[in-house]
Amino acid sequence: MASRETFKAGAVKLMVAGVIVRLLGFVNRIFLSNLIGAEGMGLFQLTSPVYSLIILTLTSGVSVTVSGMTAAEAANGKMKNAGRIAKVSFLILFIAGSAVGIIMALFAGTISENILHDERTYLSLIMLAPCIPMVASAAAIKGYFYGTRNVMPNAMGQITEQITRIAVIFLLSSYIAGNDLAKACAIATVSSAVGETLDLVVVGIFFLIRDRKNENKGGILISHRAAALKVVKGAVPISTGRFVTSLMGTVETIILPMGFVASGLSYKASVEVLGNLSGMAMPIISFPMVLTSSLATTLVPAIAEARASENNALAAVRISKCIRISLFMGFFFFGVFYSFGEILGNLFYPGQVAGEYMVMLAPTCVLLYFQQIMHGVLNGLEKEKASLVATLLTYAIRILSIWVLLPVLGLYGYIIGMLVGMVTWTVFSMVVVCRETGLKPEPFSWIILPAIPGLVIALIRIFVV
Repeated sequence: MASRETFKAGAVKLMVAGVIVRLLGFVNRIFLSNLIGAEGMGLFQLTSPVYSLIILTLTSGVSVTVSGMTAAEAANGKMKNAGRIAKVSFLILFIAGSAVGIIMALFAGTISENILHDERTYLSLIMLAPCIPMVASAAAIKGYFYGTRNVMPNAMGQITEQITRIAVIFLLSSYIAGNDLAKACAIATVSSAVGETLDLVVVGIFFLIRDRKNENKGGILISHRAAALKVVKGAVPISTGRFVTSLMGTVETIILPMGFVASGLSYKASVEVLGNLSGMAMPIISFPMVLTSSLATTLVPAIAEARASENNALAAVRISKCIRISLFMGFFFFGVFYSFGEILGNLFYPGQVAGEYMVMLAPTCVLLYFQQIMHGVLNGLEKEKASLVATLLTYAIRILSIWVLLPVLGLYGYIIGMLVGMVTWTVFSMVVVCRETGLKPEPFSWIILPAIPGLVIALIRIFVV
């Protein structure tokens, strides 16, 4: 019981910290968007997938593996072992991150010209290179704190990072606004380097304090070599899956401007559309996911616990409740963004057309929030492979829509591809979950009831606005 209460308390702390971090990130993005405009945000979105591809590939597997290993060691009272695992993982990621950062800096010109097809991204890639070892190595320490169920250091690090980013961009705002887009984006990217460095400093200080307290706690000390081999063995499969999905997402972002050009837009207009869509509208659409993310995090152990006791009925009940919550949120925010998207866009991004994109993206809310929950369900059921297959299928559909539908139907063609991909992912995951748990769909409580408030709000746009 104490263990479950500790986890619930941690989940609440994560949710609160997540809301604060999202709000700060939101403020940062709005301020930056109004400084560099839609085209500048488009350039940001072009470099972002390359950076995310590298970071997620390096960190995702190690973070999860370290979390699991330290949790096991902590459960046995071997806190010195847990600390050693974190230190070894930190060193592995710092070395790997430094090597990748150097390679990225050396080949930034090639990446900007031949992969991103925009030379203006060169300086931003150079500025992002020093961030890679910082973010990568911090993931090892964060995995340690998640494993020992001490989420506050990670939360404090993330909040410090966001506050630093805002402060740096504010201090450099006159330089950002007074330069061409390539230099402006590069200068703004400095905020990432400074923020992520301070994030590492914060979690590092917490770790050193915690490790010193645990210096005399533990039993047999695991060797550095054994710890490294175990971490790498556990991390490689997870990181491989994340690399594949991140690569697909990177390909999608890179070819998206090409699809807009094929639809008849100029390249400059295409980058502006990307900035409005991915850099401005989508962050607002996905903001409520901080709640479903916390819910999904809580679901993983809850489902695992029910499965361990061979109580599929309990697992099905918990899944059903979370599905109702996610679909209620999805329909509610569909109504909000469909009816008031243009107003919100004008409020946050004056002079831009991001509000129009929010209206167009509003239908994705229903499936987007639902997918967040289902990711947690599949992880709790240990069906990561099924999740990977569904995600790859979704990306394949979205990329195909860029080549086939977007040139003919414009942005609506791409959004249709997004929705078809989401529906495919949803059906695939539901089949897996129902087969594994005996869960039976409940159309009335899952769809009809949650849809009512959202549809009522949506009618405001049709009959009032």
